[in-house]
Amino acid sequence: MERKKVESENMKVVYAHTDSLYVPVPSIEKAQEVREILNTHIQENVFPNLMGLEDHPMDLEFEKYYSVLGVGATRNRNAGFINWKDGVHLQEPEFVCTGFTLKRIAESVIGKDVQKTALEMWVNQKTEEDIISYVRDMYNKVRTGQVDKTDLIKRSRVKENRLKVKCPNSRCRKIYDVDYVRGLLSVLSSAECEKESCNRKLKQCTTVEGKRPAFGGGFAGVLYYNEHVNKKDKLDDSFYHMKCNFKIGQPQTYTNWNGDEKKAGYIAVRNIEELKDYEPDWLFLSESEVLKKVKPIFDAMNWDISKVKEDGKQQTLDEWF
Repeated sequence: MERKKVESENMKVVYAHTDSLYVPVPSIEKAQEVREILNTHIQENVFPNLMGLEDHPMDLEFEKYYSVLGVGATRNRNAGFINWKDGVHLQEPEFVCTGFTLKRIAESVIGKDVQKTALEMWVNQKTEEDIISYVRDMYNKVRTGQVDKTDLIKRSRVKENRLKVKCPNSRCRKIYDVDYVRGLLSVLSSAECEKESCNRKLKQCTTVEGKRPAFGGGFAGVLYYNEHVNKKDKLDDSFYHMKCNFKIGQPQTYTNWNGDEKKAGYIAVRNIEELKDYEPDWLFLSESEVLKKVKPIFDAMNWDISKVKEDGKQQTLDEWF
């Protein structure tokens, strides 16, 4: 088989990433044959071994064979089933994906499950209607609170200096605990740096890295917990967090790092059991843990994700008549 014959197979590159190319071929044997032909062409005509090295520095490897592969609309997103890997035929197809959030440890159980199931349906070439039906069912279950709320929590960790702020004066750079600064600023908004000869306002503090402080999502929940739930044993390591609707009797606001009062929207806890008295924001979570997780698939296929929110039994006017 000559190079022209390889080109005549119309093997178009469907995806490329760093040092990898994904090309459709009809079989594993064909892929191995093409690799040999391309390596011969590259090594003899494109990058000849001018230095006479024992092993040619340019060598294409055949790493994986997908029985089916789905490619996302954005870079570095794909999913599929592998039948052959590193010279070995797999007894069972292995599902793999790249660039999707289900691989993150911090994601919620439902977020991971929804994305994995939808991806598997996608690469198995299920219809748009089938995938929408599944996603709609999960969306409605979360929206109406028909799932275990512990499956909606996420996990995170307080990294070094995450709960610290720094005086912006380059000659000072005194570092403060966020809880100390917000407590001081909530009483005296014009409070200044406590270091002698430094009069910079504490509201001008930055992060230790010199950026503007921001405490959203789970870290807003950490500030809430440290202020209202457990002032003596504050969160400073790993924690669980969840978007929630605070009930009557529970504090509805918390003090931000700069002393301003903000509406509370997240709770963070050290142990899952501490969440028992908090009500999830079901509507928000149905969007973030269901719709947001499948959006990359809908974008790749140019599907309308708003159909998920429609009643699957809804009929057109013609059908009604």
